[in-house]
Amino acid sequence: MNVEVDGNGTMEIREPTSVPGDYYDLRAEMDLLIGISNCPQERNPCNGWNPTPMGVIIYQ
Repeated sequence: MNVEVDGNGTMEIREPTSVPGDYYDLRAEMDLLIGISNCPQERNPCNGWNPTPMGVIIYQ
């Protein structure tokens, strides 16, 4: 999600700066309980007006 904030503190949801294939690689150093969302919104540009499935890979 790409949220721009101007000098007055006004926030606006814009089209994402990420592209298909971008990823985050995280390392946990303790046991975690995690919730993940791919922002399935189709009424604003946070997903480029086209929500798509998200993949998650968990390594042990």
